[in-house]
Amino acid sequence: MNRIHTITRWAWSFLVVFTLAFAMSGCEGDDGAAGAAGPAGPTGAGGPPGPAGPPGANAAVTPIESCAVCHDAGSYASAAEAHALPQIEAVSGVTFAVNGADLDVTFDLAVDGVPQTNYDSMQRGYRTDGATRTNICGNVSRSDPCDPALLTLTNNGGGNYTVKVIGGAADAGTDSRYLFRVGAGSDRETRVYFHGDFPASPVSVAAVSAEACTNCHGPEGIDVHGGYYAAADGAEPCLTCHGVDVVSLAEATHAYHSGIWEDNGEVVEITYPTYMLNCSVCHNEAPQLAAVNAMPVSGSGCFTCHGSFDSWDLVGPPDLTFHLTIADPETADCTACHDGAIARANVSEFHNGLAPAFRRGPIFNGEDVGVTEGAKFAWEITGIVDDGTDLAISWIASYDGVGVDPCNDTVAAGAPAFHNIAGSNLSMLRSYAQGDDFIIGTSTSAPGQPLSVNVTVDNTACAAGVATTTIAADIVDASIDRGIVALQGRPWVLSPIDNATAIQVRAKTPTYEWMVGSGDAPLMARRDIVDTDECLKCHVGSLYMHGGNRIDNVDMCLLCHNSAANEQNVRVDTMGIDPSDTYDGQVGETYEMKTMLHRIHSAGEEGSPVYVLYRGRGVYGFAPDDSLLPNWPGTGLQTVFGSTIDNDGNPGSYEIAHNFHAPTYPRALNDCAACHVAGFDDQPDPTMAMATTVEAGSVVWEDQVDDVLQGATTTSCVTCHADAASRGHAYQNSWTPQAFPEGRDTIIDAAE
Repeated sequence: MNRIHTITRWAWSFLVVFTLAFAMSGCEGDDGAAGAAGPAGPTGAGGPPGPAGPPGANAAVTPIESCAVCHDAGSYASAAEAHALPQIEAVSGVTFAVNGADLDVTFDLAVDGVPQTNYDSMQRGYRTDGATRTNICGNVSRSDPCDPALLTLTNNGGGNYTVKVIGGAADAGTDSRYLFRVGAGSDRETRVYFHGDFPASPVSVAAVSAEACTNCHGPEGIDVHGGYYAAADGAEPCLTCHGVDVVSLAEATHAYHSGIWEDNGEVVEITYPTYMLNCSVCHNEAPQLAAVNAMPVSGSGCFTCHGSFDSWDLVGPPDLTFHLTIADPETADCTACHDGAIARANVSEFHNGLAPAFRRGPIFNGEDVGVTEGAKFAWEITGIVDDGTDLAISWIASYDGVGVDPCNDTVAAGAPAFHNIAGSNLSMLRSYAQGDDFIIGTSTSAPGQPLSVNVTVDNTACAAGVATTTIAADIVDASIDRGIVALQGRPWVLSPIDNATAIQVRAKTPTYEWMVGSGDAPLMARRDIVDTDECLKCHVGSLYMHGGNRIDNVDMCLLCHNSAANEQNVRVDTMGIDPSDTYDGQVGETYEMKTMLHRIHSAGEEGSPVYVLYRGRGVYGFAPDDSLLPNWPGTGLQTVFGSTIDNDGNPGSYEIAHNFHAPTYPRALNDCAACHVAGFDDQPDPTMAMATTVEAGSVVWEDQVDDVLQGATTTSCVTCHADAASRGHAYQNSWTPQAFPEGRDTIIDAAE
């Protein structure tokens, strides 16, 4: 029975399927055209929302910088190649020969040491006999090119050339200096000036050495008057014109560097990186400096720096206002009084004993005694014993090559004093490393900052010329294994001016790295990035000292100017400013070394971003123009815009000095060798070089885990290349500044 039922059911199903298939296939023949589509029906009501699921996880960011893929050495967009200096031209082997009625000047020309065979443009030509100057080109406008009827350039092959001075033999018997400019076509980058004397020099030896110019302006030379003057030539080419029938070289350089030079009635702003009273910065050879010191008092000489009588107190006593009645002080015979008996006779007598600025100097015979005496010190930390409770820090010093007693309490000839004297400012400053950077300070009031302990007679003892300062060890995380200590302050010596007065001098601050818990020296010191000696070539006696105790050592600077440093605490805690009211619109600003130096050195360039630091000594703004700083009140003592806390910590407004600068950097911004050691890694290992704190997170300033971080390589690039496109490119290949779950450890773990 069941079997019959099953067969019947199967047969019925087959019949239904067959019938439907037949009906859908239609009959043979024409069905007619398809009808028009009917109108769309109304949209149905939306269904009820589905049940809510659990919240999704935030998108994870892997904090890896991939810059090296394209920008590493040898890559198609190598950063090293992009920052290479422009070609440096050099002319050598200049010889003169009378050729009939003409004068032939033959020379060799190379670029970066390679002989150049493509120079074909004779552009400038001058001659001076020391009294008058001739434009050999013959065109009053001095426009390109020179008149070939007066000057021709012949390519002799192999980088050797000859300039023919047509009719030049007529001057062959007169001592003359010749100055020429040649180039390859109209390419400005190839232009180069060179000079030569024939038959002998008609001008006195320059008072400025080539080394002094190169120290600041770099090996690429000085780009003025439409072409480069080789740095190796110093001031010699300038004397062809300056001092003959145009403004003297002394007047031009003194006025320009001292900030009083005027062009078409407007002062040309310049930020000279040292100070004009220290004549030895430029006049750095003994004969040059002696000549400067002996320069007699004259209006024409003194006004090259001072500009007028305005910088002197003529009211007195004694009453010297009669100077204002001198009809023409530029040409007056000042020696009538300034003869050494009635009044001081020369420049050095006026400058000696002056202190040019805060805790510098004094000046003596054209030199800063603080610098010259400080250079006689060799001061070093020799070891640390760290038992977990105390740090016993040993240090020694020598002066003029002779070891001295660090505990000396009376300054005498050959016997300096350190901490054991009234007015001492010696202290020990410590910080600790994450990766290869000392960013773990123990301060709770400022991000990434170390604390210091004064060096006193109570914590320091001396034996056999070795001082040992014992201070309490810091309580640090057990994972920290490396620390650094700096011995801040300046020793005291007798002033060479009177051999009786004790003065402080600029002896290099010593630093020392140690393994926490043992005191052993690390197997490897922190990587080298910046060469302090390069900084001091330009910042002679002016590498910033803060409170006067941090001297001329970049390794010391990095204890405070590290990648965790940020002045957000000043904006929030000290001044109570909302980010929308700051001069840069930021929550806080880093003052780590690379950001600060890149930004400051480039700040005067058109298009550079603003850089503002709020500090306890003042607010510092850097930009091409102060109009770029919203609500900037001007320089001097000003009320901080948007502040809600007064100087006593109460509700109100904060007043502090405001300082604005648009620095005029004296060399190419891509000349990395101006500061950096040779071969430094411009794309550093992210497990060694720590990311930069661009915002310090919460107001628990010592907590670095919540810091908003920007990659180390990204920071290096965007501090100079700060336009939106460059920043976007950098962030796309690294990450947009943000906080990470474990702070910098997240970055280190991702990179390993």
